[in-house]
Amino acid sequence: MDEQGQGRLRLPHEIDPKEAAFDSLSVEYDERYALTAVGCLQRRQVWERIAGLFPPGGRILELGCGTGLDAQYLAGLGVQVLATDIAPAMAAVAARRCRELPAVTVRVLAAEQIGTLADTFDGVFSNFAALNCVLDLNAFAAALAARLRPGGRAALVLFGRLCWWEMAGYGLRGRWPEATRRLRPGVVRASIGSGREVAVRYYSPAQVRRAFVPWFRLEAMAAVGFAVPPTYWDGFVRNRAHLLALGQRLDGVVGSLWPCNRFGDHTLYVLRRR
Repeated sequence: MDEQGQGRLRLPHEIDPKEAAFDSLSVEYDERYALTAVGCLQRRQVWERIAGLFPPGGRILELGCGTGLDAQYLAGLGVQVLATDIAPAMAAVAARRCRELPAVTVRVLAAEQIGTLADTFDGVFSNFAALNCVLDLNAFAAALAARLRPGGRAALVLFGRLCWWEMAGYGLRGRWPEATRRLRPGVVRASIGSGREVAVRYYSPAQVRRAFVPWFRLEAMAAVGFAVPPTYWDGFVRNRAHLLALGQRLDGVVGSLWPCNRFGDHTLYVLRRR
């Protein structure tokens, strides 16, 4: 992690609540989410859909890099990566994971702070709902447009608004607040495990389009986890390899097709800078 990523020692009242929540999650994030059977399958879906998206030798800005798994993958595609995360502890894990990859630089930076960057980039990537923590998507889209060169692509993975696994799983048990939480307008408190909560917005495809359309053209939209369930189902499905394999094949076939691309755990949006 470079010197800009370390920053000065801050007082408790200066720390963003999101930063504190994800800092505390960093020690268990891989075990709890990223490296579970379901987490690995969903990440593979994203990787398969973004392979070839960014120009070899290009410079890519990653937002919400977490523990660095995607930065590793992107470096393997032959691009330079500035991997950023709001949480210093997450960024530290990513820096350790990528320490032997000269193509990867890790910096502590919130997605809302990209306007402070002086550089422009050939592409932008954000995985697994980091941008749902951005509560003003319109302002973010404008700032992102200023950092992305014309013709460059942004591949952004947000929570799906209509996750049928969640609606059916909770709804059949009569747990309607959980079944319908993604449909609530405005800011929602979302659990990230072990009593931690962060403020998020669950954006619909129409809201994403409206936020980005002044500067971007939507090129593709695909569900990530239409047939493969959310990670909190991992304990149920991890020993049912045949079901996971079937779900993975099904997602590869129908994930980009309407209406299936509206009903995934996550949604991948591929946008091109006008």
